[in-house]
Amino acid sequence: MINENENQNYNLKIEEVKVEISSTKSKKELHSYILYVINQFIWTIQGLQLKSFFYFFSKDYDINSFVFYRHLGLCIAGYFSIKYKNITMKYPWQIKHRIWFYIRNIGIYICIATWMASLEIFRLSTCQILGGLNPLLTIIFSVIFLKEKFHAVYAYGIAICFIGSSMIILNERKSEDSSDKNSSLNTLFLGSFYLFINVTLFAFGLVGQKFLCEENISPEEQTFYFGFYTVIIAGTVCILNFDFKWSNILYCLYSLLNGFVFYICNFLNSVSFQNIEISKLQPASYLSTVFVIISSAVIYKENLYFTDIIGALMIIGFIIYNGMYPPKS
Repeated sequence: MINENENQNYNLKIEEVKVEISSTKSKKELHSYILYVINQFIWTIQGLQLKSFFYFFSKDYDINSFVFYRHLGLCIAGYFSIKYKNITMKYPWQIKHRIWFYIRNIGIYICIATWMASLEIFRLSTCQILGGLNPLLTIIFSVIFLKEKFHAVYAYGIAICFIGSSMIILNERKSEDSSDKNSSLNTLFLGSFYLFINVTLFAFGLVGQKFLCEENISPEEQTFYFGFYTVIIAGTVCILNFDFKWSNILYCLYSLLNGFVFYICNFLNSVSFQNIEISKLQPASYLSTVFVIISSAVIYKENLYFTDIIGALMIIGFIIYNGMYPPKS
């Protein structure tokens, strides 16, 4: 009789511990989700700032000099964060997932180049909405490489978001000046190709970021290396071209400023990924798309079409649905 009571008490304690662990996990996931949602506002600021380069520095703009100063700012912010927290850095050869480390840190250079090239062709809102296909690719890659569970709702989301994005990109042909090169079919395909490369590499980069988080590589270290390798690549090209744009101080400072904003974005991403699956976070990425569509229409006076609104509502509708009825683990 005593043994039975002891067993019952033991089982009750186990259940209590399980409930406590589950509750703690839910709180951590909620904290990560809130951070990720806040980060979407910052991504919007970063996107608007990138577009402004073509307005303020159209004559001096050069992709390599811009990337050099931008990621120099990212690198500086990461370095001082590491020193401030007295973090013992892991060197690249000490990292277990080195392939993902290099995919993330070197692939970002191509991501930035293709993103900026697409901004020269498309509206900011179009780039943002098509860049929003990245979360769906991230979900697929996280299932394949991170072995995260795939839920049927993600398949519905892929279809809905793809249709919504397609509706928006077709608006690029409604240019006010039909003779402008931006309205030509060839340019449309070129811009789409740039964005396809961008979202694919960016999705791989996010998976790599999750691998590094699982290996307990701190957010500060990740952001430092994120900037370090790109500074080397872009800096090498600038040296070969003998052009660092040093004569335009404002251009250099504005690029550095964008790097600091980019640091915050990547830092919050790394923190968010530590306690939650990527697939659970990705639907919230589309919030930045809505913010950008509205702000780019107000600030840059970009055209806003009815089908833009319909496409955005389809994507937002999926986000709301996914938030109200999240897939059960």
